[in-house]
Amino acid sequence: MIFIVSNRNIVDGRTDEHLFGDTFNSQGADVLRVAQANYYDGWNLDLLDEAMDDASIDEPTFQVFERLANDDKPCVVFTHGFNQSLKKNLKKCQEIESYGVNVIAFSWPSNPGPNFILRKVKEYKKARKNARRSAFALERFFDKLTRFVELNEGAGQIKTLLVHSLGNFLTQSFVQSPDFEYQTKVFKNILLHQADVDSHDHHLWVNKLAQGSRVLVTINESDDVLDASDVLNPDRLGNTAANLRSSLVRYYDFSSAHGANDSHKLWHEPAINNDNIKLFFERAFHGKKVLSTGMEYQADKNCFRVS
Repeated sequence: MIFIVSNRNIVDGRTDEHLFGDTFNSQGADVLRVAQANYYDGWNLDLLDEAMDDASIDEPTFQVFERLANDDKPCVVFTHGFNQSLKKNLKKCQEIESYGVNVIAFSWPSNPGPNFILRKVKEYKKARKNARRSAFALERFFDKLTRFVELNEGAGQIKTLLVHSLGNFLTQSFVQSPDFEYQTKVFKNILLHQADVDSHDHHLWVNKLAQGSRVLVTINESDDVLDASDVLNPDRLGNTAANLRSSLVRYYDFSSAHGANDSHKLWHEPAINNDNIKLFFERAFHGKKVLSTGMEYQADKNCFRVS
């Protein structure tokens, strides 16, 4: 199962991968709508009834949480990165789903302009602003999940939070806000995947995520997408095997792993031909402890080197 929770605008008359657009919801950047996504020779999205009360167990988000918490499969909550239309977001959800999990994606307007190379810098900067504006919507989403967990005395099969690329900047904005109340502790695993955030002093906010959850950080020094981000930003956490200062999280360096190459999406093609990478993501997505199989701990860098 794949569900989308989004603060994007609704496109009237669409029930496909264009149901959610690339701007904020017309009622406000913090307004969330929920849809179930099914693929049968094309995408069909079922927009669920409008939520009337954030505290009501009858609202759509609560109903989705209940289905996922009680399903046979573990569930991954997924926050995507820059330049993602809903169609691209859904494709990534399918890739994650192939690991035998359900997916609920928080989809934010990260694709703020036409895909012209010369416009990418302006688009990226605007996407960062959109990420900051989406922090309250993300907070509302996690508040709902926390309330569900409290009412049901546990998260059930909702196991893992997967945050990809610029989605980590959105998460950082939420964690550093005055309203962060450790809502993320409901997860067994929090996977900060190829994070497009500053490497320097990242531990000051990442450590907050480690209160009750296992936090895993992936690194690929050859990541071509983060190399481009480096042009505008300081060293990125996802492509820098330095500044790994936290004693509360575990860092995994895939830079020398067979098949990792310049990949920005390690769970996909690199995992096809490398059993060590595949096992890492299988266990992480299922909310289990990651095994040290195919890894060597490097004490001088405070990270596990994946082969």
